[in-house]
Amino acid sequence: MSASAVPEPTARRLHSADYERFAVFAAILLLVIGCYLVIRPFLIAFIWGVIISISTRGLYQRCLRLVGGRAKLAAALAALFLVAVLLIPIGALALNLADGIPKLIAWFDGIMAGGLKEPPSWLEGLPLVGRSAAEKWRSFAADPNLLREQLKPLLGPVKAFLLAAIGGIGVGLVQFALALVITGLLYVRGQKVADAVDRIIYRLGGEFGRRQVAVVRSTVRGVFNGMLGTCAVQAVLAMIGFWIAGVPSVFLLGVGTFFLSVVPGGPALLWGPAALWLYSNGSTGRAIFLAAWGILIVGGSDNIVRPLLIGKGIDAPLALVFLGVIGGVFAFGFLGLFIGPVLLVVAYNLFEEWLNTASAPAPPASPSPQV
Repeated sequence: MSASAVPEPTARRLHSADYERFAVFAAILLLVIGCYLVIRPFLIAFIWGVIISISTRGLYQRCLRLVGGRAKLAAALAALFLVAVLLIPIGALALNLADGIPKLIAWFDGIMAGGLKEPPSWLEGLPLVGRSAAEKWRSFAADPNLLREQLKPLLGPVKAFLLAAIGGIGVGLVQFALALVITGLLYVRGQKVADAVDRIIYRLGGEFGRRQVAVVRSTVRGVFNGMLGTCAVQAVLAMIGFWIAGVPSVFLLGVGTFFLSVVPGGPALLWGPAALWLYSNGSTGRAIFLAAWGILIVGGSDNIVRPLLIGKGIDAPLALVFLGVIGGVFAFGFLGLFIGPVLLVVAYNLFEEWLNTASAPAPPASPSPQV
């Protein structure tokens, strides 16, 4: 028997230890998968809650000083404030959209059954496309069967999309309300959670990992506050312009502007058609005013407010923000308008920090002591 041979009982013990490690690893993996399946319905709300709690920590600190250090009361006050400024306007817009979608479906069914009537008088007055659109409308009104043939392939997908939109709006509202509840809980336990995260990251990545956590926090706070503040300012400015120009449904248009402001140039999708509507109704002066207000005041505020609120050192390409908005909506639904850009900008800043750290010159070696 060679000296290097392992006795059979020792080999058997080694194999037994390996099996035990595999069993423990499998049990931990199953536990992680099970926890993920449990929290998966609340994952979007949890992400939103974390983002909001990090970004509005200053609001909670002010409430805490106001109530004399009572953490639960301060968290409740801060959460109620967020409900007033975020959930109620979002809920009003969502309810109006949900109420209008069945009417839109009924209007679509009516067109399929009875055909089109004569085009409205204002359609032909629209610049560039008005005359051709009115002629096309008249051709469909004269031949209802042609209209049905054109619209029939779209009927099923359009109805399915609109019904799915109603469900998505309801789910988004519930998730956002739950996110505000999570935000309130994180206000109270936030410091303990932050300390635990710092300890875990330090054990895994040392001082470099701790710096990355600081980058994530500052980026989330800057991007979210910058986006939210810019959207709020543009929404208020747009409502002022709509009110002066005499456009109806000012509040709903303002809330819509709030969400479209996530994408640079998005508010033009509302004030542009509103200006055309004013022009087609003979209010040329008001239409010119609204267009100028949208370009100079609403659009110009984006270049002033966003850099001030986001802060220095946090930057990302415009295309990245746009991809975050579109991809966030597809991945997370209604709430992805803000989650998507925040996640992509955080990843972008983490990569920039890692790249700068990796390319930094190493410190000069200390001279060897003379012997």
